[in-house]
Amino acid sequence: MHRGKPSINDVISQTEKCKLYYSNYRGALVQDEEFYELEFANRLGIPKQYQSEAVVLTTARDMVDAFVDHIDLANARVFVNKKGITQKADDVAENERRFYLGLLHETNIGSSISPWRVGGKHYANHGLSVMKTIWEADNWLDKPAKLDDESDEKYAERIERWAEDHPLSLPILIQAINPHNVMLDPSYGGKLYTIEYHQRAVFDMGKMYPRWKNTKHRSIDETVDYVSYWDSEFRCDLVDGEAVLKGGVVKHNYGFTPYTPIESGLGNLGIDALPEQRYVGINRYAQDLYVSESRNYSVADVILKRDAWRGGYVQGPGSEGLTNIKQEYGTYTHVEEGITFTDWDVSKAPDMVAAHMIRTADMIAGHAAPRSVRGLSETGVRSGADRRLVISEAAAKFQYSKEAFRHGAEQVLIKCAKLYKNVVPADARLSALATSGEGFDEVIKRDLMKEPFTCYVEFAPISEEDEYRRQDSLNKLWNNGNGLVTKQWARRQISSIDPIAMEEEDRMNMIRQLPSYL
Repeated sequence: MHRGKPSINDVISQTEKCKLYYSNYRGALVQDEEFYELEFANRLGIPKQYQSEAVVLTTARDMVDAFVDHIDLANARVFVNKKGITQKADDVAENERRFYLGLLHETNIGSSISPWRVGGKHYANHGLSVMKTIWEADNWLDKPAKLDDESDEKYAERIERWAEDHPLSLPILIQAINPHNVMLDPSYGGKLYTIEYHQRAVFDMGKMYPRWKNTKHRSIDETVDYVSYWDSEFRCDLVDGEAVLKGGVVKHNYGFTPYTPIESGLGNLGIDALPEQRYVGINRYAQDLYVSESRNYSVADVILKRDAWRGGYVQGPGSEGLTNIKQEYGTYTHVEEGITFTDWDVSKAPDMVAAHMIRTADMIAGHAAPRSVRGLSETGVRSGADRRLVISEAAAKFQYSKEAFRHGAEQVLIKCAKLYKNVVPADARLSALATSGEGFDEVIKRDLMKEPFTCYVEFAPISEEDEYRRQDSLNKLWNNGNGLVTKQWARRQISSIDPIAMEEEDRMNMIRQLPSYL
């Protein structure tokens, strides 16, 4: 690849090289998906006559969901540091904070499922989440132009009426792309370029890209390769090997690569830097244990069912006519002399099967997620303090991964801020509802967006008790004005509280308490 702008042939060549480089990793992702979807009954080794009775336990799926729940993506807090001590610095920080909160809210309500939840599932299951941030220019509504003979007053009135019917929503799109469809540059993990690869229907590609000529004359029911190449300056979209953007390889003016990879930290950057070792989900190395657990349960289940619904055999003269005899209480059935009924031998599942299943469950819990972090009880816990210690130690397995996802979310929001400042043509309206009721619905001013952008994301504690303890700690730090921190600082640590609105209410209450207030 040439330095600077790549050619179309460069993009095609790198795509093929990346497919080869990521082939083993993509195979591992398919296995991750099979275990999360509980589609591994064929691996249990159950005899053919009992395969229809095999039971696949939900443990593999529960582990991923518990991991995602501990990130608690539903309640993200955002903090922005001031870049000075002036009122202007306060306004800039608050404007940026509201942009980030509004963007999170807009992203959640604008999708059938939150991309943060989808990305969290990829993160836990595959060890890698890839968030894509792009500007949807086609969804931006341009203001009507001023007519030649129109006065400024008339034009302002017309713009006001137009704005009422066309609210300035923000078409910045945040997507969670499945890692199976993303190939980061092998040398720097996506910092140089990223290639997105899909199989798409010919009909869909024709609708998306009218410039596509379909030179291979694919029929409408076929699928074709769709490749989207992005680096920090250029992009190139290929459909069935044909460039479909005007100019082939074009500048996008973002100033960054729109893909943000977030690694779970459960893998290892080994000697050969293989992606299948680097990007590891919570279930990757426990798959054999999941197979063993489900096999043990299936064996015990099959045996117990046959012992519970026991049958037997009949012997004696004329016994062939008694095969359908039923055991009914309160009735008597006549049988000829010499006929005997014999039950099948009882073959209860041996205790070894149950013990082995318990050992397997303990191994899975030790490797992936202990019982306590899944809301289940632990044996040997004797007090509330002991239980809390057990939970905190168990949750430490998720500590780095939780922090890494938080930092990844910060990168995504900062990229969105750059798009809003440098690419979006005008101010847009955003809204968010805080849990305290102090929400907002207002236009976010781009002239108050100052680079370099920073933000700090925090996911809410998983329990109400932890949330109460946090707020109580802040209250003690303030200590009615006699503590280590100010009331304003304490309020800014809780994103569900609008500190500016609360200060305004404090001032109004002080005015009402003045003797001169009537």
